[in-house]
Amino acid sequence: MMENHIDAGRRGESLALDYLLRLGFRLRHRNFRFRKGELDLVMEAPDGDLVFVEVKSSRQDVAGDPAGWVTPAKQRQIQKVARDYCVTHGETERSMRFDVVTVDLIPGLSGEANVRHIPNAFLPDMGGYYR
Repeated sequence: MMENHIDAGRRGESLALDYLLRLGFRLRHRNFRFRKGELDLVMEAPDGDLVFVEVKSSRQDVAGDPAGWVTPAKQRQIQKVARDYCVTHGETERSMRFDVVTVDLIPGLSGEANVRHIPNAFLPDMGGYYR
């Protein structure tokens, strides 16, 4: 039985989180919701940057590159929620970035899902971000 897209998304997020933790990231929040938006993962990078991570999981090989699913409209939505997160948590003058992690849930030759991390996947097009 094939898992539904919600369960697949949760599994992909868990795999992405495990991957980033192994790289030395620290989890700040998972599934942070604010108004009509959500941040999949809010992490602190080993270099101290606050990182907003969008996770895209694929259960099929026919839908294209999951990184391409983070459209300009989705990027703007993530930025708005990230700005609200920063204001809510007193992080308005902190260096931050936007990463994407893609998870191919179809097992590869190793029998495991393929996780790909794209640091600085997109740049903010709104004010209020420090670099």
